[in-house]
Amino acid sequence: MSKRTGPLAPGVAFITGGARGLGNAIAVSFAKEGAHGVVLVDIQDEATFAQGKKNVEDIGCNCLTIHANVTVEEDMERAVSTAVAHFGRIDYAANFAGVLGFGTHISDIDLEQYKRTMDVNTTGILLATKYEMRQMLVQSSHPGIELGRVEQKGSIINCASVNSLLGFSGHAAYTASKHAVEGITKCAALEGRSHGVRINAVSPGFLLTQMIRPAVEEKHLENLWEELEKRQGRSARFEEVGDVVVMMSVPRMSLVMGQNLFIDGGFTINMGND
Repeated sequence: MSKRTGPLAPGVAFITGGARGLGNAIAVSFAKEGAHGVVLVDIQDEATFAQGKKNVEDIGCNCLTIHANVTVEEDMERAVSTAVAHFGRIDYAANFAGVLGFGTHISDIDLEQYKRTMDVNTTGILLATKYEMRQMLVQSSHPGIELGRVEQKGSIINCASVNSLLGFSGHAAYTASKHAVEGITKCAALEGRSHGVRINAVSPGFLLTQMIRPAVEEKHLENLWEELEKRQGRSARFEEVGDVVVMMSVPRMSLVMGQNLFIDGGFTINMGND
């Protein structure tokens, strides 16, 4: 028996929503932990892709960018096949493309806006998981498995939210979409476990993403954000979530399947703003 050496995550990472923000922080975390390659899948503009790619390549990691819409099945099939053609396989997938949706009471909800939120946050997760799993099921085991450990052909981490457990007034679409992500993750985990593919979810707490920032900067939401961060304990950093996603993805987590890990500073267990 000897000490573990070498990179923690030496395979290929495939990240939807990976060009900026939280998704890009996850990409950088994989690069820092020794990923052979990182694939950024997003719908952002060229300048955003270029910066996201630079962030990964500055670590010394190969990076491929793919423009694809997670709500379009042909796009996700193409994104996975393009990544595999370039790197040969996908060892870790992190599905973090999403939208916040509009804050509207159910009695006033716009059905098209509801469908849009569900389409990106739920159908997008489903389609990404579908084609990632399809690839992982036919590839060989992860290159860095320790002697005596079970094989891992791949790992998928889906982005849920504290809204996958809690309800927030005025956010039915977002909350429903994140509850659905947990359901998809559990079903996929059962389907993948006997084939060496692990599927889990993570639920980040409150991070000041580019989606949320405009709303928070409106004066009437500033106090609400302060209260949410107080319940969370402090402000959260993107890389804190990125590092957890990497840890959840590696083969050492071999018995962890179908779980939804809350990365929220204790927000969901804090009933008293302590």
